[in-house]
Amino acid sequence: MNTNLWVPALLLAFHLFRASSQITIGWLNIDCGSNATSWDKNLLQWVTDNDYTKAGINKQVPQKQPLEEMNTLRSFPNQNQQNCYVLPYNAPTQRYLIRAGFYYGDYDGLSRPPPFDLRINGRKWSTVKASMAEGPLYHEAMYVNQGSGSLNVCVVQVEKGMVPFVSSIEAVPIYVLTGPLYPKMETSYAYDLISRVNLGGNEVRYAGPLSEERYNRVWTRGTTPPNCFQVPTVATAFLLIENDPPFPVLLDSIQSLNPSDPIILSVDLPHSTPQSAYIVLYFAETATLPKPNDIRIIDIYINGQIKSTATLKFGEYKVITLYPVTVVGPTINVTMASASGSTLPPIVSAMEVFTRVEPDSKSSSPPSSTPTHGSGIQGSFFYAYINSISCICLFLLCIA
Repeated sequence: MNTNLWVPALLLAFHLFRASSQITIGWLNIDCGSNATSWDKNLLQWVTDNDYTKAGINKQVPQKQPLEEMNTLRSFPNQNQQNCYVLPYNAPTQRYLIRAGFYYGDYDGLSRPPPFDLRINGRKWSTVKASMAEGPLYHEAMYVNQGSGSLNVCVVQVEKGMVPFVSSIEAVPIYVLTGPLYPKMETSYAYDLISRVNLGGNEVRYAGPLSEERYNRVWTRGTTPPNCFQVPTVATAFLLIENDPPFPVLLDSIQSLNPSDPIILSVDLPHSTPQSAYIVLYFAETATLPKPNDIRIIDIYINGQIKSTATLKFGEYKVITLYPVTVVGPTINVTMASASGSTLPPIVSAMEVFTRVEPDSKSSSPPSSTPTHGSGIQGSFFYAYINSISCICLFLLCIA
């Protein structure tokens, strides 16, 4: 490398690290069962769980995973109590993304992955069903702290001899300069993520300081139905869109083969009882239309009942939020069909499905304690954006 480039190159590296640390201010990543703090390839810090729980036993997992945080866990053999992590909150009222990870890996040598309940602030969040064959299993929720200084994530034994465990916990404060994410979510409920899929494109997740995904969400690669194909769509990185999806999610979509063919997306629910769903659909238009006067109008159905209609325009995005929608498992169908007057087939870029976590008769929050980790700065994104711009300028300087 030309010696004249060393200084801007070093400055670029410094700014990349600084931008990453500012975007992730307040992020809490707990490597459960670990004895030492570590950093992953995306410059995220993983801390031990010693300051967040006093229960349980640290264990090593013999069946190793590429994700280092999955190679240790904390198990909770005590059947007579809720075994809880106490997570800090940094603002009087703040929405958080909470994600708990589980990897059994036959850590106990019994070849019996246990089922157990997962609770959030005393409410049943979900039932964890670990497996011998699968890799890490994740449960994610959106939650507002209601003015409390902490939040409890607990595991509860539901079958005798079946010991609950936790491999990782992530808590991400949602700082948004452009407005709240998921604005129709009620602050008195938690929302359990059922599905978040990128349709027509690859998986998108946080991948470092210049990542387009700024909230640690994971957009998994969705399955393309047999009557659909992938199409490129127009995405602008600087356009403000509801829920601030990463723009790579909008760069590719799926479209049905003909206007008469609907797009049907099936979603498996963890419960068969009636529940309230929060469904978000993201739409982007193709780069070119077959004919200048073509129009795309899409009717949206949930289990055969029409819920909304979306009219797409060239160069614009459309986000449709359906809430509350009463659904009954085990499976629901989200259908997009060409509406009357539409000359083009239906199209869709991404979908998210949550269910509302309801209070139950067994709800009882365990006593809170004051954690020693975690602090946040409300305006961190502004400084991160400034640093991202400076990174780009330095990069251009390097290659000039």
